[in-house]
Amino acid sequence: HRAARLDEAHGSILASPLLSPYDEPFADAAAFDGYAVCAGGPWTLMDLARDVALAPHHAMRVRARQILPGHTDAVLPVARGVLEHADDGTERVTALDALTDLPEVNARPDFGTGVITRGTIRPAGSELVGAPTQVTPAILAMAAAAGVDDMHVIPPPTVGTLVLGSTLLTQGPPREGRVRDALGWTLPALLGALGARAHPPVRAPDTRDLLLREIDDADVDLLVTTGSTSPGDNILRSALRDIGAHWLIDGVMATPGAQTLLVRLPDGRLLLGLPGHPDAAIAGAITLAAPLIAGLRGELTDERLAIPGTVPARATLTADAPAPDYDEDTVVCPVRLEPGGVDTHGSPVVASPVLAHPLTSDGPANLHGWANADAVALIAPGSGAAGDVVELVDPLGRPAHTSGSSPRSTIE
Repeated sequence: HRAARLDEAHGSILASPLLSPYDEPFADAAAFDGYAVCAGGPWTLMDLARDVALAPHHAMRVRARQILPGHTDAVLPVARGVLEHADDGTERVTALDALTDLPEVNARPDFGTGVITRGTIRPAGSELVGAPTQVTPAILAMAAAAGVDDMHVIPPPTVGTLVLGSTLLTQGPPREGRVRDALGWTLPALLGALGARAHPPVRAPDTRDLLLREIDDADVDLLVTTGSTSPGDNILRSALRDIGAHWLIDGVMATPGAQTLLVRLPDGRLLLGLPGHPDAAIAGAITLAAPLIAGLRGELTDERLAIPGTVPARATLTADAPAPDYDEDTVVCPVRLEPGGVDTHGSPVVASPVLAHPLTSDGPANLHGWANADAVALIAPGSGAAGDVVELVDPLGRPAHTSGSSPRSTIE
């Protein structure tokens, strides 16, 4: 927990309730537009400085929620007063009689009418926002309006992206046997949308010592790398073994994204290794990065912190999904959604009110389907035929949060 200024608190989690630092209103205020009046009328209209009190039989124009001058007995609504110009150049206000609706010199509002007394809306020390709550722009606006300068927060997890592959291009079309880096700017955007504070990507050199230096220099809670995760002798795996990283996950039973790894570095930081191929990397991020960041944000112990997914929990496939690489794999498949009722052949659909059309992985870096997806289907082993009901997550990997849903597992 730490104190954060308002300009750095967005996206953090309130560690303690946000309290009102003063009474609201902090002094007696007008409930509506009108005239602050003292004693009986008619009242001579004055324009007073802020610290000057009203004299008997005097009034001052006020707006709703404006702090009232001292000695204000009541606020006369604009519609219940008649303003007249006297021969001496002053202005006088006369109240309307409640029965005749005519100006009456003896008419006056009851004492306290139209006055919001100090602290009646909210006394000092009352709770504005409970904890834990994610700090949103609206919370920042209210905190600033309330006079709060900082708040005690749990900062969002910091995440770095390390792109392996010195031959990757950073601009222009693929050429001379080299391909564009499709992940360097994609992953920070995805990780940031999941609730992390993502650093700009760093290009990692293709030598062991320089790679280890980049890993050591990354001052983050979670470091995400791309490439060099396949089994065998490669630079990332070799470097992680040499420094004594603790292996938590070495491959997942998923298609695509099987060659994803997760280790805990000797200093306690987490490193998530994603495959170098873009569609496998995105699938790996959905499989592991989303629940990892949810765990680091505290979502898994308090569902109030969860960023809900934007898709329904389940849908019915309208066509066969791609086959898994291995029978025991879960297929991670981009899909397009539409309302159910009847399928494209006119047959009624009763299994799910939402239809999911599997999208093919083609186009640049096999990303056409991912770029056009409304959701991602997680297709369990043994299913995936047209008509099967499948679980959905949104394109960032966030599940639909429903009442009573069980939290996702995390890495201990």
